[in-house]
Amino acid sequence: MIPPDKEIFEVETRIALRRGQVARHSREAGARALRMLASPVALIGAAALGFVAAGGFASRKKEPPHPERRKSDHLKAAKATGIAGVLTTAAMWFIKAQWGSPLRLAQVMAEKFQRRRAATSSSGD
Repeated sequence: MIPPDKEIFEVETRIALRRGQVARHSREAGARALRMLASPVALIGAAALGFVAAGGFASRKKEPPHPERRKSDHLKAAKATGIAGVLTTAAMWFIKAQWGSPLRLAQVMAEKFQRRRAATSSSGD
């Protein structure tokens, strides 16, 4: 019969050896898998599989094409936008020349409407 201390030592030694073997085998398997995955054949195969999968999941419905606009519609819109920009610039220049800022114009208009309302309500009584 083996004494318990010696038996425990042998079991712990076997466990340590197996633990080392498992670590070594896992490192080797990881390196092998990395070499296999990094090979050009594997990369090309993965890319092909990705394209096939993406093509299979894509919707097959064809939507009707949008009706084409005439060139004149685009020109009309561009002219209108240009004219609106010029008019806005001119209006802002006029407002700044008259009142100093759009805020001051709003204050003047509010005061004017309040005076009218006050005059209308006092004469209406």
